[in-house]
This record gives sequence, C-alpha cells and structure tokens, in this order.
Amino acid sequence: MAENRISYINRNYDDYRKSIIDLTRKYYPDVFANMNDASIGAWLIEVLSDIGDNLNYHIDKTFQETSIDSASEPSSIRDIARTNGYKIPYKKAALVEVEISCVLPLKNEYSAAGDLMADEKYAPTIRRGTQFTNGMNTFELLTDVDFTEQFNEDGFTDRQRIPNRNSNGSIISYTYKKLAVASASETKVMKYILNNSNIKPFMEVMVNDENVLGVESILIKQGTNLNTNPQLYEYYVDDEQFFDTNARPVQRYFEVDSLIDQYRFGYETEKKENGVAIGFEEDSNGVKHWNFYNPTWEIAEYAELEDGTTVPLKRCVRGEWKRLKNKFTTEYTDDWHLKIIFGAGIRNQYGDIPENAQDFTKYQMSRMSTNDYMGVLPDTECTMYVLYRVGGGEISNVAANSITSISSLLFNIQGNCDDVDNDFKLRDVQDSITVNNPTPSYGGKDEPSTEEIKYMIKYNNGSQNRCVTINDYIARLNDIPAKYGLPFRYGIVEENNKIVIYCLGLNYLGQLTDELCEPVAENMKQYLSKYKMINDFVEIKSGKIMNIAFEASVYIDKTYDKAEVTKRIIDLIYDYMDIRRHQMGEDIYIGDLEKEISKLDGVTNLIGLSCFNRVGGEYSDEVTTQPLVRVNECSYTYDEENDVTDEIDLEASDYTLFTEVNSMYEIKYKNRDITVVVKTRK
Repeated sequence: MAENRISYINRNYDDYRKSIIDLTRKYYPDVFANMNDASIGAWLIEVLSDIGDNLNYHIDKTFQETSIDSASEPSSIRDIARTNGYKIPYKKAALVEVEISCVLPLKNEYSAAGDLMADEKYAPTIRRGTQFTNGMNTFELLTDVDFTEQFNEDGFTDRQRIPNRNSNGSIISYTYKKLAVASASETKVMKYILNNSNIKPFMEVMVNDENVLGVESILIKQGTNLNTNPQLYEYYVDDEQFFDTNARPVQRYFEVDSLIDQYRFGYETEKKENGVAIGFEEDSNGVKHWNFYNPTWEIAEYAELEDGTTVPLKRCVRGEWKRLKNKFTTEYTDDWHLKIIFGAGIRNQYGDIPENAQDFTKYQMSRMSTNDYMGVLPDTECTMYVLYRVGGGEISNVAANSITSISSLLFNIQGNCDDVDNDFKLRDVQDSITVNNPTPSYGGKDEPSTEEIKYMIKYNNGSQNRCVTINDYIARLNDIPAKYGLPFRYGIVEENNKIVIYCLGLNYLGQLTDELCEPVAENMKQYLSKYKMINDFVEIKSGKIMNIAFEASVYIDKTYDKAEVTKRIIDLIYDYMDIRRHQMGEDIYIGDLEKEISKLDGVTNLIGLSCFNRVGGEYSDEVTTQPLVRVNECSYTYDEENDVTDEIDLEASDYTLFTEVNSMYEIKYKNRDITVVVKTRK
C-alpha cells in the first residue's frame, strides 16, 4: 500500500502531474481509460498539480526568506535585522564645517601690547537652529556659537581674533571668527496629545513626515490645551525632570539603542531640590537662566599664541552616569517612516524609588514594583512635543566656499547700555555676521540598499557593547563625547589581570606631556564603569615620551640653493615624525623616511641618517630600550642642563624604532633636534 502515494520529492507542476497520471494508470485503469484532455479527470489532475506546485513554491519562498544569504524581500531582511538586534540606518545628512565671523567695536581699554581692545559685550551668540544655504540646500547649525567664549561646546578652542586697521595702522575694530558644524537638514516639531486611549505598554507613535533622519528630543508638558511650542533650548536640557519658565513641570525623554539600557552619561548638574532640577533663575536685568545647567569646566590643555601669550587649548566637564527612566527607541518601518517606541512602566504607580538607595537596590525595586527598567510611559492628559530632523541624502553634499548666505538667523547680543552708540553698534554687529564653509561637506548618503542591509546584519558586532577585549576598550573610549575630554594619545594593555590605560596629553606648546588632567582621567573611569567586565580593574597611568633627534648627511646638487634644500629636509623629517600622524605603540620605519629624503629635489645622495635619544634637562627622562652606540660620544652630543644624547643603533634594529604600547616617539624642538650635514657634489 505504500506505493499508492504521491512521491514526497515532487517539487513542481510537471512532477505532480506525471505522478498523478502514473498512479491513476496503475491503480485505477478503468478511470484512466475514460480520461481525455476534455474529461473531468484531466481537469482534476491539472488542478491538483497546480495546487501542489503553488504550495511548494510558498514553502520554498518562506524558508528562503528566513536566511540572510537567500532572503530577497525587504520586509524579510528587516525582520532578520530586528531579530538580531540591529537597527537599520536611514539616509545620512552631510555635515559641513562653517566659519562664522562678525566685527566688534572697540572699548576704552588697552591690552598689554598697548592696543585698544574689542568690546566683547557686543559679541553675539549664534543659536543652534540658525540656517545657512548655498541656494539649493539648507544647512542648520547644530550647537550654539558664543563669540564671548574661546571654546566651543565640546571644549576645544576655536576662536580667532583679527585686528582691523586703518590706513594709519591704527586698530579700528576686530573681526572675530569661530568654527562650527552644520547639518544638511532642519529640525521640526510634532505635537501629540496624550490621553487614556493611546497610553499603553510599549506605545508606538509614528512621525508623520517624510525623510525623517531621527528624533533629537522629546518633551512632555502637563495640559492638553497648550498653544505655544517649547523653546529650542528646552529640548537640550540635560535632565529628565525640570520646570520651564512658566513653572510648568516638564519631562524630557532620551533616545537609547535599546529599552533595556539603564543609564546615560551626562553632566554633573547642580542646584536640585528633591532630585528635580529647579529650572530658571532671574538675574538683576530680569533675564532668566538655567540655574542647574551649569557644568564645571576645567582646563585640560594650553596653547601659545603668536604674541607669546598662553591661552587654554582644551577644556572638559565632569560627567557622570545617570539612571534613566524617561527613554524611547526608534525604528524605521518597511516604507522608511520613523516609529517611536516607549517602554511599559507607569510613573509613580507605587511611589518614587528612594534616591539614596544603592544602584542595585533601585534596579531590583524597579523590576519588582514599577517595571520601569525598560522605561516609563508618558503621563496622560499631557502634550508631547517631538523634535525631529529631516533632510539628508547624497544631494546634500556641497563644495567648499559655496555656503555664503544666512537664511534664518537666531542670535542675541547683550550690548552695552552705558554706550550712547549702543543701538548703532548692535545694528552694525548684526549686519557684519557672515558665514562661509572653508571645506566641502562630508557624509551625505542615501538610504542603504537591500544588499547593503544584508551585509550590515552579517557583520554586526554582537558584543552587546561590553568591554571584553582590548579592542573593545579602545572602541568604547573613542565613543566618549568630546566635551568630557580624552587624552591626546592612549594605549591599552592587560597587566597582572588589570586593564591599564597609558595616556599622553599636549602642553601649551603642542608638545607631548605625561601630565594627565584629573577630570579627564575620572571621566574615563566613570564612562568605562558601565561597560567593563565585573572582574576587570581599570587603572590609568601616564605614558612614556621618547624624545629623539635626527642628523642627516646628504650630497646636494650645486645648482640648488643649500638653505632651501636643507629646510625641505628638516620639514620632511619633522612632518614624518609628527605626533599627530602616529599612535602610542606604533613602530617608526626609518627606511621609509630615508626613501622620502632621497626623492627630494636637489638631494643627489643620502649619505646617512642617524637617530639619537635625548634624555634629561628639557627633555623626558625616559630612555629608549633599543640598542645604543657610542654613548655620550657621538658627533651630535648636546648637553644643556644635564641633557644627554645617545645614538640609537638603527642597524641593530633593522632601521626601525620599536615602541611599546605605553610609549611614543617625539621630536620636541624642530630647529634644535634636526640637523643636516651638507656636502656639495662637484
């Protein structure tokens, strides 16, 4: 009886039809004898074969769409991405560096050099949201640009001050310039009324717009009849709860990669009452200020200006991990519309968790009582404001010097009320504000194709953002926001079951220093504390600086100017050894340097290149571990304030300067530590 069946290996219409005909001929000969193309039997065979063929097609297709290698439907590929915890990106907006400038009047005060100084009371603050254009694309400023500050919001110095002189050489005004980043996009606000009908666990809200690049921030305000949108700066308050200028309580929601994220890294904030930021204070002029949004900035590095004065080069703020309940995540639908997803917890359902409880206790309480470890839902009878960004794409890339117009200027200037010409100067400063992009834009990209998404899913790192290997620590350190500081160079190694991070910074001359700013080190420890393994101990130490010098002996063609060729050789050696081109622990190949010197015009032959280790005095006390020759007897020996120079045996190290992960080579003084011995070929 087992033969009285259709074969299981049949896959298509012809196989089914043949099998049914063969079965009918063998077991039902009378039926088969009366069967022709127009008979009911032939019709049934055709129908059954077609059904079998269709069923097998859909089974094969369904199985095919479950594998990332064979899937072809965009919806199937997106489902695979969601299953693997990968968020598919949308199109990217081009970013461009813009230079904003303004002209400031003088005040009746003189600098140490005897020049009249600029009246910085007229220095404007260009607000984020200001828009520039090249005639086709709109670029929006991403941060405030405060011309009274030497620094930008990330703590880097970015202000130029240029005196403007009349025909007699007297200073008549100053041009101030600052750099900032603008995005080829613009922000919009979506208003959404919250009531009992739409508040539910894992509530989803669609952003009703096209080309949405992402959500910047979400604010929840009490009341459903609010007529005005929040001010732009309210969306960027670094706190989950605060009060606005009308003393109305506000909840801010932060975006996370996953709703199970428990903490975010933010400023150390001040002036709170019962764990809630107070809001605003009024100064003597009636101007309201955020009294809690006041991070403490500390100088991390210095620089020396052309006039010899020392100015701060970089500063940082102290950061801390903050427990996060007001959170949301986003996801793109199959047709590239953005969806906002909230958590499932209900705020204050069982009262607030005590602020002085231990972190683990808070976590356990949140799981057992309010279930807010995946976030809390917004309150009912409130208004939600979603600040989102639209734009982007490859079309947003523009050439250098093409963005010259300001289409929407948001700014404020304090001015000087004691100045009789205050109104005229305010107008002149406003009229003097200009913009330009000295470099082309970068990064504009359309949404990924189906094949690109498949490769993104394949090679998505499943480490769950944990620091397990040394490379994990390196990747995580690179994610620290710039405003919290990061050493100029760092190397990571495992020593005695400890993760040791060796750091080097820059001094005011732009040279390496082993002195690390304490807030920077503390921020690094704080940031890594949420990612490192529980049994990892992180220690931060100063790295080692190996100061070196070079002596090149060359033949120079007599038709070339010796001084010019010598200068080019010194410049080449210094650029090759530039600390900005190398990392800690990176080996230096002297053979490549010799090839580059030999290629210079005017150099007919490189006789030899010697390298020396400079120790003591104005130099580092660190001695290289490489073999040395003719200690303290080489022709280049330089002794000043107990400085010792030893020649490195390059032949013994195959013309390679080897370094360890905790050290880095540096030429400290360009004109002192590079010499060229010139011989002229006759």
